[in-house]
Amino acid sequence: MTTTDTNDGATGTPEGFWRTGQADRLGLVIDGEHWFPAFAEMLAQARHQAIILCWDVDSRVEMHRPCESELAPCHLTAVLHQALANNPELTIHLLPWDFAMIYAFEREWLPLFSRPMARHPRLKVQFDGQHPIGASQHQKMLVVDDHAALVGGFDPSKWRWDRRAHAADEPLRRDPDGHSYPPFHDLAFALTGTICRDLGDLARDRWERATGKRLDPPGDSGHPAPWPAEHVAVALDDAQVGITRTLPAWQDQTEVREIETRLCRLIGAARDCIYIENQYFTSHRIGEALCARLEEEHGPEVILLLPREKDGWLERLTMDVLRARLIERLRAADRHDRLRIYYPAVAGLEPGMVSLHSKLVIGDDQEINLGSANTSNRSMGFDSELNLSLLGDREESRASITAMRRELLAEHLGTTPAAVAAAEDEQGSIARAIATLNRPGEDRWLEPLTVTLDPAIDRQVPDAAVIDPERARPPEELIDMFIEKKARRPVRRKAAAFALMIALFVVITGLLKFTPLGEVLAPGELFDRLIDLRDAPGGTWAFLGLAVVGLLLGVPATPVVITAGLLFGAWAGFGLAYGALLTAALAGFLAGQFLGTEALRRLAGKRLDRLSRTLARRGVLTVFSLRLVPLAPFAVVNLVAGASRIRFRDFLVGSLAGLVPGTVALTIFSDQLLRTLLEPSPATIGLLALITAVFIGIGWGLSRWLALREQASGAS
Repeated sequence: MTTTDTNDGATGTPEGFWRTGQADRLGLVIDGEHWFPAFAEMLAQARHQAIILCWDVDSRVEMHRPCESELAPCHLTAVLHQALANNPELTIHLLPWDFAMIYAFEREWLPLFSRPMARHPRLKVQFDGQHPIGASQHQKMLVVDDHAALVGGFDPSKWRWDRRAHAADEPLRRDPDGHSYPPFHDLAFALTGTICRDLGDLARDRWERATGKRLDPPGDSGHPAPWPAEHVAVALDDAQVGITRTLPAWQDQTEVREIETRLCRLIGAARDCIYIENQYFTSHRIGEALCARLEEEHGPEVILLLPREKDGWLERLTMDVLRARLIERLRAADRHDRLRIYYPAVAGLEPGMVSLHSKLVIGDDQEINLGSANTSNRSMGFDSELNLSLLGDREESRASITAMRRELLAEHLGTTPAAVAAAEDEQGSIARAIATLNRPGEDRWLEPLTVTLDPAIDRQVPDAAVIDPERARPPEELIDMFIEKKARRPVRRKAAAFALMIALFVVITGLLKFTPLGEVLAPGELFDRLIDLRDAPGGTWAFLGLAVVGLLLGVPATPVVITAGLLFGAWAGFGLAYGALLTAALAGFLAGQFLGTEALRRLAGKRLDRLSRTLARRGVLTVFSLRLVPLAPFAVVNLVAGASRIRFRDFLVGSLAGLVPGTVALTIFSDQLLRTLLEPSPATIGLLALITAVFIGIGWGLSRWLALREQASGAS
């Protein structure tokens, strides 16, 4: 059976698929102990072309555990090289996401296979940055010779491998640096057949968009389709499979929302039970579809398996807040008590938790949709995603979907699929079967997820359009979110003043170097004296102390930062200036708390009320924006923040992040300014001119942009 195009790139077809086709064999891969060796085995069987799309990669990760390298290669780089050595006609194309700097400390900076000693002429590695700003390439797939594929939520990277037991003390669950990490649960489909040609087309399209080079399809190897028989059981022969995607509107690419369309249809068609496992749960469209079903008198049960909370503080402060808001709406819609929300629990794991990473939705055992897409807004429209649907078009398919769901529930409940089947038959309900089999406190169980939303945090976190966008937002919309209309005129003035200040510094430098004024003022001698003070015993600490005191007394932050850059160079100057700013900010905050609102009102007047309202409304994000574009003096912001109701953590986080860009920029500029003054050359002058042009362009551009936005707002 050949594949069928059911979508021309948009999402208006009744089916909601890009293409549908036949899989000769299909299996469900549960957890890393099976996915990693299956990945390695399929690569080893490749003959002509293997394409890997992923969000993350780590060349050191162990694909086989325990690692017995004397028997077979186990690290990813060795696995790739072994496959290439054994198959001289094979070329491997690896396309990870060109990740955002926010993940820099979590990822391998320079993979081994990108270094000269480990490169291979038939291993082509590119990093995919072809997407809107803030989006990511999140599709996860290995496709081999257009005959076989792995599609799901896994990446060939660290922190993904685990046994299905998810034991708290699993000794092999360690990253390439030897550090242990929490239990990890994820899923994927393994499949062979004609549908893999379409997956190959999708992978080659992605490669061409990322690199500008079109890959030819592989020739027919004449070998059987690779199948990792030792690690993945065949769940179904002759399966009908649909391919769904998310692609953002960007450049010449049309927006595609097939995953969202298909999930909403799946939810709308279910009559008995909707079963969801997902890392995130924030999509407002998925939430609306579920609310509508819960409000029906005879609608389906809805069973959600989610992580207890997210791993990092930033995600707990943002995505978990959005999740809590959506869950509150679901609970309000659950008039007939059909909603169950759990997280997987393991004995001895507290205070740790299972990192539930799967992306799965099953409706009535009629369809199972699985892949890379979270039930989040960005996975529905902003990131690039890939999901597959196994369709229950015949009795054997529906039985296979039922078996997969029972296999998952058995794992989470610490029992067997047969026990799950017996409980469902006896209770006549999946929710009641879970309640019967659940044994809290034993080896494995499903713990009811209790979500509480702190009103103080809820007020400070903006809506999902900022944190979890479903499309790329024009910069002017972000300006509207963070800078009130009445505040744009001061921002314009500050931006223009910044550009003028930079230009003035450059002009003064030129006058001192190339006119008689330099001989009169002797800037070199003055700088030598300052250097003597800097190099004196305790000079660095003296500067830091004087900078902190000056900032507390109201000295503007800009001259302090510039002075640090002039005296100590770009990077040491940044460290000192950043330390002084942060210390003064925290001291000012504590002083504001001590003095209180009434004492500060006499200092700041109406400005205090305005700043207090602004800070209290959005907390950490407002502090961040005030550090980037200060609407009030540095010292005043610190005092008012302390006197306001903003939490110390929000003030600290906003300051830590918001002080970095401006401090880096000014110290780099001042360091280059001094280099040009003392050692003028075409290189130093050219670099200073470039930096100056960039800074002036940013300042004047922001000023002009805000002026146009203000005019447009007035006209409307």
